[in-house]
Amino acid sequence: MDAKQFERLVALGLGKAVLHLRDHDARPYREIIVDACLHNKAYAPQIEGSRAEYMLDLIQSSGDPAFYAEATIRSLGEEADDWDDAQRFRIARLLAQSGNQSARRVMRAAFQAKRISASDIAAEFIELDGIQGLLFVARQIGEQLAQSPDQWEDDYLLSRAGDICGRDRVDATLKINSETDKNIETYLSAIEDNRRLRAVNQRIDPRALTYGEVRSLIETDKAGGILVQWSKHANDSELICAARDLVRESDPKKLKAYLLLFRKRRFPLEIDHLLRLVELPDGPVPRHTLGVLANLDHEQIRSLAFKLIRTASSLRGYAINLLVKNFRKGDHATVEAWCDAEQDPDVVNGFDRSMREFFVAHPNSEIERRLLIKFYEKEPCAHCRSYVVERLLQLDGLPDMVRRECEHDSYLETRELVRPRIS
Repeated sequence: MDAKQFERLVALGLGKAVLHLRDHDARPYREIIVDACLHNKAYAPQIEGSRAEYMLDLIQSSGDPAFYAEATIRSLGEEADDWDDAQRFRIARLLAQSGNQSARRVMRAAFQAKRISASDIAAEFIELDGIQGLLFVARQIGEQLAQSPDQWEDDYLLSRAGDICGRDRVDATLKINSETDKNIETYLSAIEDNRRLRAVNQRIDPRALTYGEVRSLIETDKAGGILVQWSKHANDSELICAARDLVRESDPKKLKAYLLLFRKRRFPLEIDHLLRLVELPDGPVPRHTLGVLANLDHEQIRSLAFKLIRTASSLRGYAINLLVKNFRKGDHATVEAWCDAEQDPDVVNGFDRSMREFFVAHPNSEIERRLLIKFYEKEPCAHCRSYVVERLLQLDGLPDMVRRECEHDSYLETRELVRPRIS
């Protein structure tokens, strides 16, 4: 396997890279492995999270784990973006738990020197040292809060500590220490302020709102996340009023809000205006409009799906969605051809998510299984790949070799999917 092929496997987070290292010299891939240790390669890190466990598998299979461990530990004091920092600290925590005292020492020094307050990084100290780790990060964050009164702090760390150490023990320990430690007192006070603010801003019950109130929220940009939920309970006359307001609206932000009302409900008017919105420059409005059109059956919508593919539109990732309600005989083969030809990672990701609904509505296990095996190799998002693996297991179509790779996948939930089935 050449370096470019190996780099692709690591970027995707496939376990095949780990298995390859076990039987091959890792030296040609040294720079690739170091780079992936220091930089989170996840397609969607906000969903996939850290790849620390995956990188540790690569490190331990490399034949020279000390080299990569040292490079990662050394990087903790360097400037990095949030996702990279979180991964580096998590790798260091795993190394510390395996007995690497240098990792533990440098973690603490870097956390203090860089004045880190990110909850996911602070949580690594709780995973490592339990209640003592919590006290350490609470002091550090409290000191920062005292110097930056506008900084806010949620209760994620307390929740995480409660899961690890027990909620009663956490509450009692922090209360006792806050009586003698001003920084911990400041930390707890900031959390209480956040909780009070959250209580004041409790989510509005969407079912209690009239359409007039919803429209006012849209006009003042205060609708937040209630629109889809409200529309589920709206009556037909309210939806007609909303559709008419959508047709009259030209402001992109308000248009997006009105379109959200029809994500789960059928648009009740003619679709001509929606088709015109799709022609706008790529952005939230045409993308949300395609989501609305996917709920409808109309020959023009079916034609639009084929046009998006034919013209290589940046919106072609929605084409399969448009066929779910506009299916014709032969579309299974059409969808397979579209998927086989597509190479753009973003479109591949869109096709993968669309296929789930398509095959639920129009079952064809043979073609679905064939496509899923291909998508296992090309899906850029490790979180989405877990659905591919889960569905292949349901279809009894997961090849044994892929099953072995999944034991070392970058997404931990994928590992869990295959673990009970390992013989």
